[in-house]
Amino acid sequence: MPDSPASKPLDTIIIGAGFAGLAAAKQLCKQGHNNAVVLEARDRVGGRTKHGEIAGIDIDLGGMWLGSTQKRLEALAKEYDVATYPTFLDGKAIFSAAGKIHHGQRENFRGLFGKFELLRYLPAELRLRALIRSIDCEQPWNHKKAKLLDAMSVESWIQKNLASERIKQLYRALCWSLFCAEADQISMLFFVHYAKSGENLDVLASADKTGAQNLLFHGGVHQIARKMADELGSRVRLNEAVLSITHNQTSVIVETQQSSYSAKNIIIAIPPTLVPTIQFDPPLPQAKMALHERLTMGSVIKYWIAYDKPFWREQGFNGTIAGDHSPALPCFDVSPPNQPLGLIAGFFDADDSLEHAASGAAARQKVVTDLLAQHFGEAARNPVDYVDNDWTAEQWSQGCYGAYAAPGVYGRYGEWLRKPIGPLHWAGTETSAQWTGYIDGAIRSGERAAAEVIEKLSS
Repeated sequence: MPDSPASKPLDTIIIGAGFAGLAAAKQLCKQGHNNAVVLEARDRVGGRTKHGEIAGIDIDLGGMWLGSTQKRLEALAKEYDVATYPTFLDGKAIFSAAGKIHHGQRENFRGLFGKFELLRYLPAELRLRALIRSIDCEQPWNHKKAKLLDAMSVESWIQKNLASERIKQLYRALCWSLFCAEADQISMLFFVHYAKSGENLDVLASADKTGAQNLLFHGGVHQIARKMADELGSRVRLNEAVLSITHNQTSVIVETQQSSYSAKNIIIAIPPTLVPTIQFDPPLPQAKMALHERLTMGSVIKYWIAYDKPFWREQGFNGTIAGDHSPALPCFDVSPPNQPLGLIAGFFDADDSLEHAASGAAARQKVVTDLLAQHFGEAARNPVDYVDNDWTAEQWSQGCYGAYAAPGVYGRYGEWLRKPIGPLHWAGTETSAQWTGYIDGAIRSGERAAAEVIEKLSS
């Protein structure tokens, strides 16, 4: 059992009970360092994953997919006996760009483009692939072209390297889907780091067997976080928002709304944009604060819509729609097998999220049903249920999926993301060199921060 606030100092305090914080606590306990607590501001665990329900089915209102190389999340799913099923891909997908709509088998979007367009694009694609391969995700800010890339937005790269307006729109849509931000808001250095951290852009954009959107979890990924918290027991303390952290080289004192805690070490595993909401004494280094004040969370509203059956499959469609012709894109058929309902999940991303945030769920549902009716017929106007979640409106997330860096931020200040400061250690998916922005990256970051602390406690 962990010590109470009034008793002797803890070994470790962990702030945040998302996958990063829970993974850190799990690793500490596994190595015998049980004298720890996890402080969570919310009334639940899971961070940017979240339980929801539609038409009686448990669903994920936040992160939900598992890719084939996301081995840390895969291992936890196996440990806690949480089974997976594939995103449905049999049949035609629908893609759009700059006024053209294409129906392609599975995920083949290249039919949007003519042969001449693709031939002109090929040199730029090869250069980008080479650039992504050259990035060291442990220290992207040390790349030989880091300053040049960081001074450039993705939109600037698009304008400089791409001639076809349809291919330009493809990259803008990729930014909406991956970062929940506009292409002119994102540093090109951050873009290539993010792509490399998930292997490459093909993996990040795909739901096939090698893709990041390949598998879903029966009952939702959020239950893995809950099972981790159950295992940690009373070490996890909810509704304890941290107000201040006082620290020296060997100890910390944490004040929450309810209690005061002291410890030898602390792991801060919260969205990076929340760090400035905590008062630090002494203040964090100016470069560290500059980083956290300049990172921006993506803007997204995630929706689910349920029908009495997946009727689009009868028409030869697989439910995937991606592109620029609706604010409610992309969307996917995520219907669990062995039940009759047809479920589609999708997103209002980036500026579309901000523009539709105030309109209300009923108005957003109409946008979604209009989109689906356009492609699948009038049956799409008769769902049995609809639910959505605006992540930008959530106090303890301030957005999703993760934080991104605008031009001029990552190259200057990125090295401070996970650099320990005395007893202060840093976790969270944004600090991970692998699968940045994903649940797997969050788990890896928590385990890395725990290893830092374990090394100190063992010395």
